[in-house]
Formats: sequence, C-alpha cells, structure tokens
Amino acid sequence: MKNYLDNVYTVLQFKKDYPDLAEQAEKARNALAYFVQSDDQDNYVIIEVEGYKCVAFVVKTAYPDELAETIVPFDKDRVYPIQGLVTKYLFKRYH
Repeated sequence: MKNYLDNVYTVLQFKKDYPDLAEQAEKARNALAYFVQSDDQDNYVIIEVEGYKCVAFVVKTAYPDELAETIVPFDKDRVYPIQGLVTKYLFKRYH
C-alpha cells in the first residue's frame, strides 16, 4: 500500500523550529540518506508515527506526495533503527 502525505514538513524546517532536536533529526536523515542514496534535502521530511518523530523520504513530489516505506524514528535521546511504514485505514474523527 502506498503512503501519502498531504503536508510536507522538511527536515531543514524542523531543525529551525526545534533546535533542541536538530542534531538527532540530522543523524536520522543521514541514516536514511545512506539507505535511499539521495542527497536531495527537500525530499527528507518529518512525520509522526506512534508518538515518535521520524524522518521519511518523499519518492514522488506531485500532490499528493508519496513516501518511501523506510523511515528512521528519533527522539531527544537517540536515533532508532530503520523501520518500515505501514498504512492503516481509520475512520475520520469529527469533533
């Protein structure tokens, strides 16, 4: 199943917005860059998965952006091993 992204939040912007997490975000981006073999800074984005910030790679940049399956989670203390992204369908919650 493909993973789509409506709003792009680049690693570069994230590092400006969260300087306390910038070093870990860059380490996670570097780990993913080695895996996907791309230096295109604009294609590395931040997503949240199960409460973790993760670096993901945009493989298709026409709307809606499509993410690669491989992601790298991180938090303030460490960068976690490479993970796979799974899409699940859920009901949209109206408040």
